[in-house]
Amino acid sequence: MKSEKQSYSSSFKKSIRRRLLTGLLVVFPIFITFFIIKFLFGLIGGILSPVVKKTFIFLGFSLPNSTIDEFIITSIAFILTFVALYFIGVFATNFFGKLMLGYFEVILHKTPVIKDVYTSSKKLIEIVSLPSRKAFKRVVIVEYPRVGMKVFAFVTGSIKSKDGTYLTSIFIPTTPNPTSGFLLYLPEGDIVETDMSIEEGMKLIVSGGILVPEQIEFYKEELVSKTLEK
Repeated sequence: MKSEKQSYSSSFKKSIRRRLLTGLLVVFPIFITFFIIKFLFGLIGGILSPVVKKTFIFLGFSLPNSTIDEFIITSIAFILTFVALYFIGVFATNFFGKLMLGYFEVILHKTPVIKDVYTSSKKLIEIVSLPSRKAFKRVVIVEYPRVGMKVFAFVTGSIKSKDGTYLTSIFIPTTPNPTSGFLLYLPEGDIVETDMSIEEGMKLIVSGGILVPEQIEFYKEELVSKTLEK
């Protein structure tokens, strides 16, 4: 009888612990998502909030200082920021805009410190947002820096020796800045393929492993010949 009570008590505690953990797993991602969105909303909307406030005052509007009014101002600024980015993109794609941006970049490239920050930031944005350039061909896993340790890497190309052996060029980016890294040449037999897209692989690197697909398939030497022939 005593053992049954102990068994029941233990089962009850495990049930409570399991349900608390399940509740935590449900609430925690929502909690994190909410604060990330709130942070981005405040960051982006805060850029033009002072301008929106001054515009309201100039037009003769006197809004009470309340949370709702701040939310309205931040929302308007948030929308105006994306509208401004759109028209900047339109300007940057025409002839005059390209000419002005080219002149502006020449000045930045000649300015110490600013040159390095601007170049690194631009490369990072290009890598993350323009995967269609196909600088990276596949996302793979290799053993680095020693046997037993594995890292995600990107295939950038391949070379062929006189005896017909292929070596694949592998770029291993650093986290969270993928514009720097290490270049290795490995035989295809040492490379494990994944089904991840370039964009998924880049998100994984930039986020430090936080943003990963729910499932990743690994396979070896199945698409090697097809890839090398392209």
